[in-house]
Amino acid sequence: MKPMLILLKREWLEWKRVIIGTILVVTFLNLLMLLSVSRGSDWFHETLERDGHINMEDVQFNDEEVGDIDIRMNGNEIEVYIDGSASMDNFNQVLNQAAKPVIIGLRIGMQLTFAFVLFLSLFYFSDAIYKERADSSTLFYRSLPVSDHQLLGSKILSGLVGVIGLTLFLTLEYLLFMRVAIIMMGDPVNTMAAAVFDRISYSSLLWDWFSYLIFAAIRMGPLALFLMLVGSYVKGRPLLVGIGGPILLSISYAIIFRSAILFRTIGNFLWGFNQKMIEQWDITSKSLEGGTVIYGDFWGYIFNFETLISLLVSGLLYYGLWMTYKKNIPAG
Repeated sequence: MKPMLILLKREWLEWKRVIIGTILVVTFLNLLMLLSVSRGSDWFHETLERDGHINMEDVQFNDEEVGDIDIRMNGNEIEVYIDGSASMDNFNQVLNQAAKPVIIGLRIGMQLTFAFVLFLSLFYFSDAIYKERADSSTLFYRSLPVSDHQLLGSKILSGLVGVIGLTLFLTLEYLLFMRVAIIMMGDPVNTMAAAVFDRISYSSLLWDWFSYLIFAAIRMGPLALFLMLVGSYVKGRPLLVGIGGPILLSISYAIIFRSAILFRTIGNFLWGFNQKMIEQWDITSKSLEGGTVIYGDFWGYIFNFETLISLLVSGLLYYGLWMTYKKNIPAG
């Protein structure tokens, strides 16, 4: 157990600059978002003070018409008037309807965060072994009192845990900055937004997101191991070879045999991540129970036949990676 912890620490020391740099870049973008919100808040309150109210015409939530919403400040009291042929008598119904697009917006931000981290992970997995071959340190690490499986396992585990951990951290930061942005808007937006966000369970939202990341990590295993296998063999540019090679092969196959089967296979693999989101979130975002948004359940996707196939493919790729790793093929 101790050798594995040391190897994991080694991976952290090698890649901590990338991780910290990513966090700093995302934090900077969130700060820019707060600056934009601050400017929008100034305009909102100037309009409210000048006109005495904010009128939003033909408001729709999730394709359901609400009508015109007129927001007024009466001292410290917030007055909301709903007018229209399809207006709702119960204001709580409006808040329930408003919670749906809000949580969809939060989910979109979380998806973009995951896509960004997933993009960075391609560089990690393609360089995990190639970097050691490039600086001729493979023989040194293999001379240590640890097995090849421990060396390879530490890299795979670091990559998968890093993707999940970094995504969760950036997600929490994103949700925190969103809440700060709403507070910066001040009343009446802050009070009204609090009423909407009270209908969202953050624990359920994050648990739902965590289960999806576990599912994605399992399904991403074959891609990660394939890039590591490429990085253990090619003489240079492992990411370009690992990504560009299959694309070039698919184009050549489509032209020669007039069949897009390879393109469809790659597309189905990549689309599968998004398809599972659609199956869960498209259904659950349309219904409310007890005033609380219902969340998805991705655990069922983890324990199924497709996961078994993914694990079998990952096992075959790992065997090829292990056999190639033992050959100590130099990069130069």
